[in-house]
Amino acid sequence: MTAPTLLGGVGSPAWEALVESLAAARRILVICHVNPDPDTLGSGLALAQAFRADGRAAEVTFDADPFLVPRGLQFLPGADEVLAPDQIDPDVDVVLAVDCSSPDRLGRLLAVAEGAGVFAVLDHHASNTGFGGICVVQPGMSSTGELVAGLLDRLGLPLAASVADNLYAAVSSDTGSFRFGSTTADTHRLAARLHDSGVDHSPIAGSLFAGRPLPVARLAARVLAAAVHEPQAAGGAGALIGSVSIEDRRRDGVSYDDVESLVSDLAAVGDVDVAVLVKQTDTGDWKVSMRSKGRLDVGQLASDHGGGGHLQAAGYTAAPPLEAVVAELRRSLDLPGYRC
Repeated sequence: MTAPTLLGGVGSPAWEALVESLAAARRILVICHVNPDPDTLGSGLALAQAFRADGRAAEVTFDADPFLVPRGLQFLPGADEVLAPDQIDPDVDVVLAVDCSSPDRLGRLLAVAEGAGVFAVLDHHASNTGFGGICVVQPGMSSTGELVAGLLDRLGLPLAASVADNLYAAVSSDTGSFRFGSTTADTHRLAARLHDSGVDHSPIAGSLFAGRPLPVARLAARVLAAAVHEPQAAGGAGALIGSVSIEDRRRDGVSYDDVESLVSDLAAVGDVDVAVLVKQTDTGDWKVSMRSKGRLDVGQLASDHGGGGHLQAAGYTAAPPLEAVVAELRRSLDLPGYRC
């Protein structure tokens, strides 16, 4: 019989159990979520680098087939050391999943995690399902990167230069360059501390927010031009809905990972509260990525559709056809229960 999950936030018994397990561990495997973003990969790399500097064996991985670190994340220090699932050593003391809100976010690596002596989760999503042996979730935190900084402090591990770079990328990305409502005074204090640790923020910000290849920029322009503006959607808050099919991506030789950030282009439009990008995955399903400026709880909407996220940034996956996905999305946007 599987033992119940020890669940809690920072300072809880779950937090103390995580600290105790990691303090005693000599071999640690850090698993990032599928379709990794800067928060999960930056957090994972920061942890592994801090553990290795402390004399431990630590590896970082995520599930992908074919395996490739997304082009937009290859600038992260240590990104070239991330291992494919078939390269890892599963014989470890602790498996730590970072920024994973549900078991399916581990992909095929879930079996590896469940076979470990200690399977722990560190996350900041309110939609976290509470899984693993130890599950530390802090929904009010800006990012998993901010959680990792606190964990390293609790373990007495320093924020060396590469660790600080990865944490800065994690935090600045998941806060939308410190624009989102989850950004707190503590978040800014951490950013200042990372600066003091030697972070050169300009190239990191450039890679995250201004490093788009020309083919992706051209696709973004077409998506924005074709997006449908629905001013009465979401109870009058307004929505802008765009889509990207496999054929759209192939036209410019753009990968699925390259379109992850295009929802930000839609969200930058000032006339709407909700921006949605419906993008087709390589398997043919449609991923609905949503951003809200605060008048609609897209996290709850996503959770009700089998996904998850936060009040202002969330997503879920739906089966084709696109027309049915968009119709259900429009219906959901107009439900009063999601209004803030």
